[in-house]
Amino acid sequence: MTKKMNNQPDSAKKLRKATKLTKKMLITACISGGILLGAGGIGVMATHGGYEKIEAAVQHEKTANKNDIKIDQQAAIDQFNQKYNDKQINEVELENDHGKYVYKVKGFDKTNEYKVKVNAKDGKVISAKSEKLDKNDKQYALDLSQTISRDEASQIAEKAAKKGNSIEWKLEQEKQDQAVWEVKVKDGKTVKEVNINATSKKVLNIDKDH
Repeated sequence: MTKKMNNQPDSAKKLRKATKLTKKMLITACISGGILLGAGGIGVMATHGGYEKIEAAVQHEKTANKNDIKIDQQAAIDQFNQKYNDKQINEVELENDHGKYVYKVKGFDKTNEYKVKVNAKDGKVISAKSEKLDKNDKQYALDLSQTISRDEASQIAEKAAKKGNSIEWKLEQEKQDQAVWEVKVKDGKTVKEVNINATSKKVLNIDKDH
């Protein structure tokens, strides 16, 4: 019995060593072999800067194709009006939503605000929802007859940005007397947001997203 009791500390030490070795091997394997992420199998080394590479790769995979924009802004607005009749529209956006272009049309009345998402390729309604309007949030209706088109806004934005192509657009009535086009222009990894007075065509400001 004495002999068995003396052997127990040695066994415990061996177990602890084995556990430490296993952990060390696992960490080493992760660092040297990389981490496999996503269905596409993106291998990224688990070193400094790895997360930036993951983000860049995912963003690249989700780039939308402008050739898929088959319906125009008015068609998306018509879908909104069919869903929510007699509402005032204050915002129309065309953006990349998980690799596909989607229109987001927003409107309001005295009590609620409304949003309809429309697939820019086939014109089908993706979603429609409404919620109570915040009493402190002022809404202003767009007069689309007084605003420049998306194509003209793109030309102005690309000229102001000097390089790149327009990739996303938002037309919003920000004030009672001012509608603004927000156009994102991409040049390589650089994206600039160009804000344009949608009536006077004046470039208001240019912001660099990243």
